[in-house]
Amino acid sequence: MSRLISVRVAPEWECFPFWVCTADEVIVDNWSAERLVAEFGAPVDLTKAIDEWDDEFQAVYNRSDPESSGFSDEATTAAWHERGERLVERLAAALPVRVEFHTARGDRVFGG
Repeated sequence: MSRLISVRVAPEWECFPFWVCTADEVIVDNWSAERLVAEFGAPVDLTKAIDEWDDEFQAVYNRSDPESSGFSDEATTAAWHERGERLVERLAAALPVRVEFHTARGDRVFGG
């Protein structure tokens, strides 16, 4: 098993929300919650909560018109972003590496 370097939680359409850098890989790779749990012991309940948070993002994707994708209003977008930031802060407390949070509303870095 490789050493974990960093985790970036960054939702993107049709991807997992976890972008992982390990000592064996030069390029950050998109990982599932299950893989992050299995390989690095990330808390199951927390990775599941982040997956559910990401599911909300995936649900507003309009494949036939991607530019129209997104939450219905600013308040919903802000609440979704803030909930994600709190979840990622908890993930950073559980993993002894740099953990980044990124959405279109901004970035934050924890640990590291």
